[in-house]
Amino acid sequence: MTFCLLVTLVVVPLSNHNVLASGEELKKVIYTCKQTLCTYRYGNHECFVDCVMEHHRDGECRSPSPKAPLQCCCID
Repeated sequence: MTFCLLVTLVVVPLSNHNVLASGEELKKVIYTCKQTLCTYRYGNHECFVDCVMEHHRDGECRSPSPKAPLQCCCID
């Protein structure tokens, strides 16, 4: 039993594939950030609605870079 556990601990980290339990590979998420800044009046819900109306899959308030303010970013 100890040998089996040791083999598992050694072999699993060597795998470099991002695979879900179903066997489907993870897809890269692409964000398209708009000029609209997120505030206490314009938040995730408003951003989501605007993005869906523009035929994007999803939307949320994100910071495109570490020092940038939160902006509405749509997910394609």
